[in-house]
Amino acid sequence: MNMQSPVLDKDLVALQEVRDLVARAAPAAKAFARMDAAQAWGIAQAVCTACEERAEHYARWAVEETGIGRVEDKYFKNLLASRDLLAFYRDKSLGGVQVDQANKMLLVARPAGVVVGLVASTSPIATLYFKVLSCLMTRNAIILSPHPLAIECSIDAAEYLRDAAERAGAPKDAIQIQRTPTLQATRAMMGDPGVNLILATGGGPMVRAAYSSGNPALGVGAGNVPVYVDSSADVALAVSETLAAKCFDYGSPCSSPSAVFVHAAVAERFDALMQRSGAFYCNPDEQRQLEAFAFPNGHLNPKIVGRSAAWIAQQAGLRGAANASVLVGTIAEVSAKAAMAHEKLSPILGLRHVQDREQAIRDASAMLAISGAGHTSGIFSRDIETITLWGCALDVNRTVVNKGVAMGVIGDGTRLAPTFTIGTGFAGRSSIGENVGPEHLINWKRIAFPIDEAAPSAAPALSVGEQEIDARVREAVRNILALALNTKGTV
Repeated sequence: MNMQSPVLDKDLVALQEVRDLVARAAPAAKAFARMDAAQAWGIAQAVCTACEERAEHYARWAVEETGIGRVEDKYFKNLLASRDLLAFYRDKSLGGVQVDQANKMLLVARPAGVVVGLVASTSPIATLYFKVLSCLMTRNAIILSPHPLAIECSIDAAEYLRDAAERAGAPKDAIQIQRTPTLQATRAMMGDPGVNLILATGGGPMVRAAYSSGNPALGVGAGNVPVYVDSSADVALAVSETLAAKCFDYGSPCSSPSAVFVHAAVAERFDALMQRSGAFYCNPDEQRQLEAFAFPNGHLNPKIVGRSAAWIAQQAGLRGAANASVLVGTIAEVSAKAAMAHEKLSPILGLRHVQDREQAIRDASAMLAISGAGHTSGIFSRDIETITLWGCALDVNRTVVNKGVAMGVIGDGTRLAPTFTIGTGFAGRSSIGENVGPEHLINWKRIAFPIDEAAPSAAPALSVGEQEIDARVREAVRNILALALNTKGTV
Protein backbone atom coordinates (compact mmCIF):
# COMPACT_ATOMS: atom_id res chain seq x y z
CA MET A 1 0.00 0.00 0.00
CA ASN A 2 1.46 3.35 -1.08
CA MET A 3 1.54 5.93 1.67
CA GLN A 4 2.04 9.50 0.56
CA SER A 5 3.78 11.93 2.87
CA PRO A 6 1.41 14.62 4.14
CA VAL A 7 1.78 18.03 2.51
CA LEU A 8 2.51 20.54 5.20
CA ASP A 9 0.81 23.92 5.09
CA LYS A 10 3.32 26.62 4.08
CA ASP A 11 2.22 29.00 6.83
CA LEU A 12 2.59 26.30 9.49
CA VAL A 13 6.09 25.48 8.25
CA ALA A 14 6.95 29.20 8.24
CA LEU A 15 5.57 29.71 11.75
CA GLN A 16 7.63 26.83 13.12
CA GLU A 17 10.68 28.19 11.33
CA VAL A 18 10.46 31.60 13.03
CA ARG A 19 9.99 30.01 16.44
CA ASP A 20 13.15 27.99 15.85
CA LEU A 21 15.04 31.06 14.59
CA VAL A 22 14.17 33.08 17.70
CA ALA A 23 14.99 30.14 20.00
CA ARG A 24 18.46 29.83 18.44
CA ALA A 25 19.07 33.57 18.40
CA ALA A 26 18.56 34.03 22.15
CA PRO A 27 21.67 32.11 23.31
CA ALA A 28 23.65 33.65 20.45
CA ALA A 29 22.73 37.12 21.68
CA LYS A 30 23.76 36.24 25.24
CA ALA A 31 27.08 34.84 24.05
CA PHE A 32 27.69 37.92 21.93
CA ALA A 33 26.92 40.23 24.88
CA ARG A 34 29.73 38.55 26.84
CA MET A 35 32.30 39.60 24.24
CA ASP A 36 33.99 42.97 24.51
CA ALA A 37 33.65 45.82 22.05
CA ALA A 38 37.06 45.17 20.48
CA GLN A 39 36.16 41.56 19.69
CA ALA A 40 32.88 42.65 18.11
CA TRP A 41 34.64 45.26 16.00
CA GLY A 42 37.14 42.66 14.79
CA ILE A 43 34.30 40.37 13.72
CA ALA A 44 32.55 43.25 11.95
CA GLN A 45 35.76 44.13 10.09
CA ALA A 46 36.18 40.57 8.87
CA VAL A 47 32.58 40.43 7.68
CA CYS A 48 32.93 43.86 6.06
CA THR A 49 35.81 42.49 3.97
CA ALA A 50 33.57 39.62 2.90
CA CYS A 51 30.85 42.13 1.99
CA GLU A 52 33.22 44.09 -0.23
CA GLU A 53 34.49 40.98 -1.98
CA ARG A 54 31.01 40.07 -3.20
CA ALA A 55 29.49 43.55 -3.50
CA GLU A 56 29.38 43.46 -7.29
CA HIS A 57 28.32 39.81 -7.43
CA TYR A 58 25.28 40.46 -5.26
CA ALA A 59 24.50 43.72 -7.06
CA ARG A 60 24.10 41.79 -10.30
CA TRP A 61 22.11 39.04 -8.62
CA ALA A 62 19.72 41.50 -6.96
CA VAL A 63 18.94 43.26 -10.24
CA GLU A 64 18.49 39.95 -12.07
CA GLU A 65 16.17 38.57 -9.39
CA THR A 66 14.05 41.66 -8.67
CA GLY A 67 14.22 43.58 -11.95
CA ILE A 68 14.68 46.73 -9.86
CA GLY A 69 17.43 49.30 -10.37
CA ARG A 70 20.88 49.34 -11.98
CA VAL A 71 23.83 47.08 -11.22
CA GLU A 72 26.34 49.93 -10.93
CA ASP A 73 24.16 51.74 -8.38
CA LYS A 74 23.46 48.57 -6.41
CA TYR A 75 27.23 48.00 -6.30
CA PHE A 76 27.75 51.56 -5.01
CA LYS A 77 25.13 51.05 -2.31
CA ASN A 78 26.59 47.70 -1.27
CA LEU A 79 29.97 49.34 -0.71
CA LEU A 80 28.42 52.26 1.15
CA ALA A 81 26.58 49.81 3.41
CA SER A 82 29.80 47.99 4.28
CA ARG A 83 33.13 49.75 3.63
CA ASP A 84 31.81 53.29 4.14
CA LEU A 85 29.65 52.28 7.11
CA LEU A 86 32.60 50.91 9.07
CA ALA A 87 34.78 53.88 8.13
CA PHE A 88 32.11 56.24 9.49
CA TYR A 89 31.87 54.44 12.84
CA ARG A 90 35.53 53.52 13.22
CA ASP A 91 36.26 56.11 15.93
CA LYS A 92 32.85 56.00 17.64
CA SER A 93 32.20 54.12 20.86
CA LEU A 94 29.66 51.34 20.32
CA GLY A 95 30.28 49.27 23.43
CA GLY A 96 32.25 48.83 26.61
CA VAL A 97 32.35 51.45 29.35
CA GLN A 98 32.64 55.22 29.15
CA VAL A 99 33.73 57.50 31.96
CA ASP A 100 31.98 60.89 32.09
CA GLN A 101 34.32 62.69 34.50
CA ALA A 102 32.55 66.06 34.18
CA ASN A 103 29.16 64.64 35.20
CA LYS A 104 30.47 61.93 37.55
CA MET A 105 28.90 59.03 35.65
CA LEU A 106 29.85 55.66 34.29
CA LEU A 107 28.14 54.61 31.07
CA VAL A 108 27.92 50.88 30.35
CA ALA A 109 26.75 49.66 26.93
CA ARG A 110 23.92 47.14 26.78
CA PRO A 111 23.16 45.51 23.40
CA ALA A 112 19.51 45.15 22.38
CA GLY A 113 19.75 41.35 22.12
CA VAL A 114 17.77 39.65 19.36
CA VAL A 115 17.10 41.97 16.44
CA VAL A 116 14.71 41.28 13.56
CA GLY A 117 15.76 43.06 10.38
CA LEU A 118 13.26 43.48 7.53
CA VAL A 119 14.94 43.56 4.11
CA ALA A 120 13.39 45.70 1.35
CA SER A 121 13.16 44.61 -2.28
CA THR A 122 14.54 47.89 -3.66
CA SER A 123 17.98 47.55 -1.99
CA PRO A 124 18.05 44.00 -0.63
CA ILE A 125 21.78 43.42 -0.30
CA ALA A 126 22.70 46.92 0.85
CA THR A 127 19.95 46.74 3.49
CA LEU A 128 21.11 43.28 4.55
CA TYR A 129 24.78 44.35 4.73
CA PHE A 130 23.85 47.45 6.72
CA LYS A 131 21.74 45.62 9.29
CA VAL A 132 24.12 42.69 9.72
CA LEU A 133 27.17 44.90 10.22
CA SER A 134 25.29 47.27 12.54
CA CYS A 135 24.36 44.29 14.73
CA LEU A 136 27.86 42.83 14.69
CA MET A 137 29.41 46.14 15.72
CA THR A 138 27.06 46.31 18.71
CA ARG A 139 27.10 42.62 19.76
CA ASN A 140 23.53 41.84 18.72
CA ALA A 141 22.14 38.70 17.09
CA ILE A 142 20.06 39.31 13.97
CA ILE A 143 17.29 37.43 12.17
CA LEU A 144 16.71 38.72 8.65
CA SER A 145 13.32 38.67 6.99
CA PRO A 146 13.85 38.96 3.23
CA HIS A 147 11.36 40.37 0.73
CA PRO A 148 9.91 37.56 -1.43
CA LEU A 149 11.08 39.36 -4.59
CA ALA A 150 14.70 39.13 -3.42
CA ILE A 151 14.67 35.91 -1.44
CA GLU A 152 17.36 33.94 -3.29
CA CYS A 153 20.08 36.60 -3.30
CA SER A 154 19.21 37.55 0.30
CA ILE A 155 19.48 33.99 1.61
CA ASP A 156 22.76 33.41 -0.18
CA ALA A 157 24.23 36.68 1.11
CA ALA A 158 23.07 36.02 4.68
CA GLU A 159 24.60 32.56 4.73
CA TYR A 160 27.83 33.86 3.21
CA LEU A 161 28.10 36.55 5.92
CA ARG A 162 27.12 34.06 8.63
CA ASP A 163 30.03 31.81 7.66
CA ALA A 164 32.45 34.76 7.55
CA ALA A 165 31.28 35.94 10.98
CA GLU A 166 31.62 32.52 12.59
CA ARG A 167 35.13 32.10 11.15
CA ALA A 168 35.99 35.43 12.78
CA GLY A 169 34.70 34.29 16.16
CA ALA A 170 31.02 35.28 16.19
CA PRO A 171 28.67 33.03 18.17
CA LYS A 172 26.79 30.39 16.20
CA ASP A 173 23.40 31.66 14.99
CA ALA A 174 24.32 35.32 15.46
CA ILE A 175 23.17 35.78 11.83
CA GLN A 176 20.08 33.93 10.62
CA ILE A 177 17.51 34.41 7.88
CA GLN A 178 13.96 33.26 7.16
CA ARG A 179 13.79 30.85 4.25
CA THR A 180 9.99 30.92 4.11
CA PRO A 181 9.05 34.56 4.74
CA THR A 182 5.26 34.50 4.71
CA LEU A 183 3.39 37.56 5.95
CA GLN A 184 1.83 35.62 8.82
CA ALA A 185 5.15 34.15 9.93
CA THR A 186 7.00 37.48 9.77
CA ARG A 187 4.26 39.16 11.82
CA ALA A 188 4.47 36.33 14.36
CA MET A 189 8.24 36.66 14.60
CA MET A 190 8.05 40.42 15.14
CA GLY A 191 5.61 39.82 18.01
CA ASP A 192 7.61 36.99 19.58
CA PRO A 193 8.56 37.80 23.21
CA GLY A 194 12.06 36.54 22.48
CA VAL A 195 12.65 39.42 20.06
CA ASN A 196 14.10 42.59 21.57
CA LEU A 197 14.07 45.04 18.66
CA ILE A 198 12.76 45.32 15.08
CA LEU A 199 14.60 47.23 12.36
CA ALA A 200 11.75 47.90 9.94
CA THR A 201 12.51 48.85 6.34
CA GLY A 202 10.04 48.32 3.52
CA GLY A 203 6.44 49.01 2.64
CA GLY A 204 4.05 50.89 4.89
CA PRO A 205 1.94 47.87 5.98
CA MET A 206 4.96 45.92 7.21
CA VAL A 207 6.41 48.94 9.02
CA ARG A 208 3.05 49.53 10.72
CA ALA A 209 2.96 45.85 11.65
CA ALA A 210 6.37 46.25 13.28
CA TYR A 211 5.12 49.16 15.37
CA SER A 212 2.01 47.24 16.44
CA SER A 213 3.92 44.04 17.25
CA GLY A 214 4.31 44.78 20.97
CA ASN A 215 8.10 44.83 20.64
CA PRO A 216 10.32 47.92 20.29
CA ALA A 217 10.72 48.95 16.65
CA LEU A 218 12.78 51.46 14.69
CA GLY A 219 10.90 52.12 11.49
CA VAL A 220 10.66 54.44 8.56
CA GLY A 221 7.96 56.30 6.67
CA ALA A 222 7.25 56.92 3.01
CA GLY A 223 9.40 59.31 1.02
CA ASN A 224 8.10 61.96 -1.39
CA VAL A 225 11.02 64.33 -1.64
CA PRO A 226 10.50 67.96 -2.74
CA VAL A 227 13.48 69.86 -4.19
CA TYR A 228 13.61 73.63 -4.61
CA VAL A 229 15.74 75.43 -7.23
CA ASP A 230 16.04 79.02 -6.00
CA SER A 231 16.65 82.09 -8.18
CA SER A 232 20.21 82.26 -6.78
CA ALA A 233 21.01 78.63 -7.62
CA ASP A 234 23.78 77.38 -9.87
CA VAL A 235 21.28 76.08 -12.44
CA ALA A 236 23.74 73.79 -14.22
CA LEU A 237 24.61 72.16 -10.89
CA ALA A 238 20.93 71.85 -9.99
CA VAL A 239 20.18 70.10 -13.29
CA SER A 240 23.13 67.69 -13.17
CA GLU A 241 22.62 66.76 -9.52
CA THR A 242 18.84 66.41 -9.83
CA LEU A 243 19.16 64.16 -12.86
CA ALA A 244 21.90 62.11 -11.17
CA ALA A 245 19.74 61.66 -8.08
CA LYS A 246 16.63 60.82 -10.08
CA CYS A 247 18.49 58.31 -12.28
CA PHE A 248 20.26 56.75 -9.27
CA ASP A 249 19.11 53.13 -9.15
CA TYR A 250 16.31 54.17 -11.52
CA GLY A 251 14.63 56.31 -8.87
CA SER A 252 13.84 53.37 -6.57
CA PRO A 253 15.23 54.85 -3.29
CA CYS A 254 12.64 56.52 -1.06
CA SER A 255 15.05 59.49 -0.93
CA SER A 256 14.92 60.02 -4.71
CA PRO A 257 13.69 63.50 -5.73
CA SER A 258 9.95 63.26 -6.34
CA ALA A 259 9.17 66.79 -7.51
CA VAL A 260 11.23 69.88 -8.26
CA PHE A 261 9.92 73.39 -7.62
CA VAL A 262 11.75 75.88 -9.81
CA HIS A 263 11.79 79.65 -9.28
CA ALA A 264 10.28 81.45 -12.27
CA ALA A 265 13.42 83.55 -12.70
CA VAL A 266 15.49 80.49 -13.64
CA ALA A 267 12.75 78.17 -14.92
CA GLU A 268 13.40 78.66 -18.64
CA ARG A 269 17.11 77.91 -18.31
CA PHE A 270 16.46 74.98 -15.98
CA ASP A 271 13.97 73.36 -18.38
CA ALA A 272 16.23 73.88 -21.40
CA LEU A 273 19.22 72.31 -19.64
CA MET A 274 17.11 69.41 -18.39
CA GLN A 275 15.92 68.59 -21.89
CA ARG A 276 19.40 68.90 -23.36
CA SER A 277 20.64 66.55 -20.65
CA GLY A 278 18.18 63.76 -21.43
CA ALA A 279 14.94 64.61 -19.59
CA PHE A 280 11.74 64.03 -21.59
CA TYR A 281 9.09 66.68 -20.92
CA CYS A 282 5.60 65.28 -21.47
CA ASN A 283 2.96 67.36 -23.22
CA PRO A 284 -0.56 67.18 -21.73
CA ASP A 285 -1.62 64.14 -23.79
CA GLU A 286 1.64 62.30 -23.06
CA GLN A 287 1.32 63.07 -19.37
CA ARG A 288 -2.17 61.58 -19.30
CA GLN A 289 -0.78 58.43 -20.94
CA LEU A 290 2.08 58.27 -18.47
CA GLU A 291 -0.14 58.77 -15.44
CA ALA A 292 -2.63 56.18 -16.67
CA PHE A 293 0.16 53.58 -16.75
CA ALA A 294 2.13 54.70 -13.70
CA PHE A 295 -0.88 55.42 -11.46
CA PRO A 296 -3.80 53.21 -12.54
CA ASN A 297 -6.89 54.01 -10.47
CA GLY A 298 -4.81 56.60 -8.63
CA HIS A 299 -2.36 54.09 -7.11
CA LEU A 300 1.31 53.53 -7.92
CA ASN A 301 1.86 50.70 -10.38
CA PRO A 302 4.46 48.41 -8.71
CA LYS A 303 5.72 47.40 -12.15
CA ILE A 304 7.40 50.80 -12.61
CA VAL A 305 9.45 50.67 -9.40
CA GLY A 306 13.14 50.83 -10.27
CA ARG A 307 12.57 50.46 -14.00
CA SER A 308 14.27 52.63 -16.63
CA ALA A 309 12.61 55.70 -18.10
CA ALA A 310 12.81 54.15 -21.57
CA TRP A 311 11.00 51.00 -20.42
CA ILE A 312 8.26 53.00 -18.68
CA ALA A 313 7.87 55.23 -21.74
CA GLN A 314 7.50 52.23 -24.02
CA GLN A 315 4.92 50.62 -21.76
CA ALA A 316 3.00 53.88 -21.50
CA GLY A 317 3.06 54.36 -25.27
CA LEU A 318 5.17 57.53 -25.29
CA ARG A 319 6.88 58.17 -28.60
CA GLY A 320 10.21 59.92 -28.76
CA ALA A 321 11.29 58.93 -25.23
CA ALA A 322 13.39 55.88 -26.13
CA ASN A 323 16.59 57.62 -25.01
CA ALA A 324 15.14 59.51 -22.07
CA SER A 325 16.83 59.28 -18.68
CA VAL A 326 13.94 60.92 -16.79
CA LEU A 327 10.27 61.48 -17.61
CA VAL A 328 8.96 64.87 -16.46
CA GLY A 329 5.31 65.68 -15.78
CA THR A 330 3.89 69.04 -14.75
CA ILE A 331 2.17 69.58 -11.42
CA ALA A 332 -0.61 72.02 -12.29
CA GLU A 333 -1.93 72.00 -8.72
CA VAL A 334 -0.55 70.33 -5.62
CA SER A 335 -3.33 68.07 -4.40
CA ALA A 336 -3.96 64.42 -3.62
CA LYS A 337 -5.61 64.10 -7.05
CA ALA A 338 -2.38 65.08 -8.83
CA ALA A 339 -0.40 61.91 -9.62
CA MET A 340 2.84 63.86 -9.96
CA ALA A 341 2.51 65.06 -6.35
CA HIS A 342 2.84 61.47 -5.05
CA GLU A 343 5.89 59.27 -4.45
CA LYS A 344 6.99 57.58 -7.69
CA LEU A 345 9.94 55.24 -6.89
CA SER A 346 11.00 55.49 -10.53
CA PRO A 347 12.66 57.97 -12.94
CA ILE A 348 9.43 59.99 -13.17
CA LEU A 349 9.79 63.55 -11.87
CA GLY A 350 7.13 66.11 -11.05
CA LEU A 351 7.81 69.74 -12.04
CA ARG A 352 6.23 73.00 -10.90
CA HIS A 353 7.31 76.59 -11.58
CA VAL A 354 6.86 78.92 -8.59
CA GLN A 355 6.94 82.70 -8.25
CA ASP A 356 8.96 82.90 -5.04
CA ARG A 357 10.30 80.88 -2.12
CA GLU A 358 7.09 81.39 -0.15
CA GLN A 359 5.10 79.63 -2.85
CA ALA A 360 7.76 76.91 -3.05
CA ILE A 361 7.45 76.30 0.68
CA ARG A 362 3.61 76.30 0.55
CA ASP A 363 3.52 73.87 -2.37
CA ALA A 364 6.20 71.58 -0.95
CA SER A 365 4.41 71.53 2.40
CA ALA A 366 1.16 70.59 0.64
CA MET A 367 2.97 67.77 -1.18
CA LEU A 368 4.44 66.43 2.07
CA ALA A 369 0.96 66.48 3.59
CA ILE A 370 -0.06 64.01 0.87
CA SER A 371 2.87 61.71 1.70
CA GLY A 372 6.51 61.94 2.73
CA ALA A 373 6.17 63.97 5.94
CA GLY A 374 9.24 63.73 8.13
CA HIS A 375 11.50 62.30 5.44
CA THR A 376 13.77 64.51 3.31
CA SER A 377 13.98 67.62 1.13
CA GLY A 378 16.59 69.14 -1.14
CA ILE A 379 17.46 72.69 -2.17
CA PHE A 380 19.77 74.38 -4.66
CA SER A 381 20.55 77.93 -3.55
CA ARG A 382 23.39 80.29 -2.70
CA ASP A 383 21.28 82.24 -0.22
CA ILE A 384 21.70 81.05 3.37
CA GLU A 385 18.43 82.69 4.46
CA THR A 386 16.45 80.82 1.81
CA ILE A 387 18.22 77.57 2.63
CA THR A 388 17.45 78.01 6.33
CA LEU A 389 13.80 78.95 5.75
CA TRP A 390 13.25 75.99 3.45
CA GLY A 391 14.85 73.50 5.84
CA CYS A 392 13.07 74.88 8.90
CA ALA A 393 9.63 75.44 7.39
CA LEU A 394 9.20 72.00 5.82
CA ASP A 395 8.16 69.09 8.01
CA VAL A 396 11.23 66.99 7.17
CA ASN A 397 14.09 65.75 9.32
CA ARG A 398 16.92 66.25 6.83
CA THR A 399 17.58 68.69 3.99
CA VAL A 400 20.37 68.18 1.47
CA VAL A 401 21.87 71.40 0.08
CA ASN A 402 23.37 71.75 -3.42
CA LYS A 403 23.76 67.99 -3.80
CA GLY A 404 21.76 65.15 -5.31
CA VAL A 405 19.41 64.25 -2.50
CA ALA A 406 19.29 60.47 -3.11
CA MET A 407 23.03 60.18 -2.56
CA GLY A 408 23.52 62.97 -0.03
CA VAL A 409 20.92 61.61 2.36
CA ILE A 410 22.86 58.35 2.85
CA GLY A 411 26.17 60.11 3.45
CA ASP A 412 27.67 60.36 -0.04
CA GLY A 413 29.14 63.86 -0.19
CA THR A 414 27.61 64.87 3.16
CA ARG A 415 28.30 64.06 6.81
CA LEU A 416 24.95 62.36 7.28
CA ALA A 417 25.37 58.83 8.60
CA PRO A 418 25.47 56.01 6.03
CA THR A 419 22.18 54.16 6.39
CA PHE A 420 19.46 52.18 4.68
CA THR A 421 16.89 52.88 7.37
CA ILE A 422 15.84 56.54 7.30
CA GLY A 423 13.81 57.68 10.29
CA THR A 424 10.94 60.07 9.61
CA GLY A 425 10.27 61.17 13.18
CA PHE A 426 6.98 62.26 14.66
CA ALA A 427 5.68 63.73 11.41
CA GLY A 428 6.22 60.43 9.58
CA ARG A 429 4.80 58.35 12.47
CA SER A 430 8.27 56.99 13.22
CA SER A 431 9.97 56.51 16.58
CA ILE A 432 13.20 58.05 15.30
CA GLY A 433 13.92 61.10 13.18
CA GLU A 434 17.54 60.58 12.22
CA ASN A 435 19.45 58.17 10.03
CA VAL A 436 19.33 54.87 11.90
CA GLY A 437 22.73 53.39 12.70
CA PRO A 438 24.43 50.95 15.06
CA GLU A 439 24.36 53.49 17.86
CA HIS A 440 20.59 52.96 18.03
CA LEU A 441 21.02 49.24 18.75
CA ILE A 442 22.50 49.76 22.21
CA ASN A 443 21.36 51.39 25.43
CA TRP A 444 23.83 53.13 27.70
CA LYS A 445 23.29 52.28 31.35
CA ARG A 446 24.15 55.26 33.54
CA ILE A 447 25.72 54.91 37.00
CA ALA A 448 25.52 58.36 38.57
CA PHE A 449 27.74 59.50 41.50
CA PRO A 450 26.93 62.48 43.74
CA ILE A 451 28.31 65.70 42.33
CA ASP A 452 28.88 67.27 45.77
CA GLU A 453 32.15 65.65 46.80
CA ALA A 454 32.05 67.34 50.20
CA ALA A 455 28.85 65.60 51.26
CA PRO A 456 29.30 62.78 53.82
CA SER A 457 27.76 60.22 51.46
CA ALA A 458 29.72 61.35 48.44
CA ALA A 459 31.41 58.71 46.34
CA PRO A 460 35.10 58.85 45.49
CA ALA A 461 36.00 61.04 42.54
CA LEU A 462 36.21 59.26 39.21
CA SER A 463 39.92 59.70 38.84
CA VAL A 464 40.50 56.43 36.97
CA GLY A 465 40.76 56.26 33.21
CA GLU A 466 38.31 54.66 30.86
CA GLN A 467 40.51 51.65 30.10
CA GLU A 468 41.08 50.88 33.76
CA ILE A 469 37.41 51.19 34.69
CA ASP A 470 36.47 49.13 31.65
CA ALA A 471 38.79 46.34 32.79
CA ARG A 472 37.42 46.45 36.35
CA VAL A 473 33.81 46.34 35.17
CA ARG A 474 34.51 43.48 32.78
CA GLU A 475 36.11 41.49 35.60
CA ALA A 476 33.19 42.14 37.93
CA VAL A 477 30.56 41.28 35.35
CA ARG A 478 32.53 38.19 34.29
CA ASN A 479 32.25 36.87 37.83
CA ILE A 480 28.54 37.68 38.00
CA LEU A 481 27.87 35.97 34.69
CA ALA A 482 29.86 32.92 35.74
CA LEU A 483 27.54 32.54 38.70
CA ALA A 484 24.29 33.43 36.92
CA LEU A 485 24.90 31.54 33.68
CA ASN A 486 27.24 28.86 35.03
CA THR A 487 29.68 29.75 32.27
CA LYS A 488 32.96 31.53 31.86
CA GLY A 489 32.69 34.44 29.45
CA THR A 490 33.92 37.94 28.93
CA VAL A 491 32.16 41.28 28.85
